Amino acid sequence: MSVADSREISRLCAECPIRSFTFCRTGHEGDARPAPGIRHGIAVRRKGRTLYRQGDTGSEVYILREGWAFRYSVLADGRRQISGIMARGDLVLLPLLFVPRLPYSVHALTDTVLCAFRASDVMKLCRTVPSYAHQLEAACVTALVIGESRLADLNQRTAQERTAWFLLSHYREFRRRGLAEGPAVRFPLRLAHIADALGLTVTHVSRTLAALKRDGLITLSHDRLIVHSERELAAVAVLPQVDAWLVS
Repeated sequence: MSVADSREISRLCAECPIRSFTFCRTGHEGDARPAPGIRHGIAVRRKGRTLYRQGDTGSEVYILREGWAFRYSVLADGRRQISGIMARGDLVLLPLLFVPRLPYSVHALTDTVLCAFRASDVMKLCRTVPSYAHQLEAACVTALVIGESRLADLNQRTAQERTAWFLLSHYREFRRRGLAEGPAVRFPLRLAHIADALGLTVTHVSRTLAALKRDGLITLSHDRLIVHSERELAAVAVLPQVDAWLVS
């Protein structure tokens, strides 16, 4: 961990590319201001490293400022279950604000930069700044909603429906976070990552992606994803109230 001085931290917060949509701000989205004096350091981690392991303890939480990571658990037979893909703006160790040990492991998909916060400072600010507490509550609710959606995805949808939902939901979220490059978003996941996230085999994922490409719904190559028709891909995913779900 590299801990910057107060002037450097203030500069980094002022220039932060994610402060309009992450939890470490006060004010509303149109008037986003960095929470005063709360961040105390920066961590840089390289691609391919396990950043934190299930069962770890700690007094800090982190926001992913740059890069990509994923949360995962390892089953008793050695199989890996990926529970979430993390991009810039995501809270990396959110549970440590409420429980003593981390319930999952975190792995770096790419080189990453993490902003460090003392858990005690975060909780103190929640008690004194209502707008900040609201941001943290929103992060918790979002995590809950995503988790429930994933449960339905894994239990009820077919392989094609799961894959379409996975691609479309991440495509829209990554665009919202400013990760678009023209019509494409960066998508550094490999077949094995998608398979472990959806409870499928690599072969099944490969065939499903090939079918979506063949039907002209997506382009996925060179770490870039393009969804050519969000409406049609949503229909494949069997999303409820497609018209209401899609944002023009």
